[in-house]
Amino acid sequence: MSRPTTATPPRTSAERRADVLQALAGERHVWLATAGAEGPHLVPLAFAWDGTDVIMMTKRGNRTVTNLRRTGRARAALGTARDVVLIDGPVTLAEPADLPDRVRALFGRLPLNPDQVPGVIALCLRPERVSAWRDLSEIPARTVMSGGHWLD
Repeated sequence: MSRPTTATPPRTSAERRADVLQALAGERHVWLATAGAEGPHLVPLAFAWDGTDVIMMTKRGNRTVTNLRRTGRARAALGTARDVVLIDGPVTLAEPADLPDRVRALFGRLPLNPDQVPGVIALCLRPERVSAWRDLSEIPARTVMSGGHWLD
């Protein structure tokens, strides 16, 4: 059996970075993966991108928060199987009222808006490593951010 060929040439790192930033600005949901004593945990969460962090809200007593209190790290995934973006990094738990005004201005984009839904806590994922690819040709250079710095 022959391998499928790529219809388009691989994107440059700069093109993938631009596409990642566009997805962060335009998408509304990520899959957030955490790990705890009970094993891996994966949930969809609405998010807003403030230019630095992926901001999500969730109920403070759920398993995601328990896992993050234990490890402080998560992986977020967005896109499709044909346009993948994976974001790894530390997650800070914060009281919504303690966040800067520029972040609070984004709350209206979230279903769990803390101004309307009591008992939520903010999850602030700071990208440390970002990978992005569309097909096999992009896999070798899929890392577009490492150590919190864009590679282009």
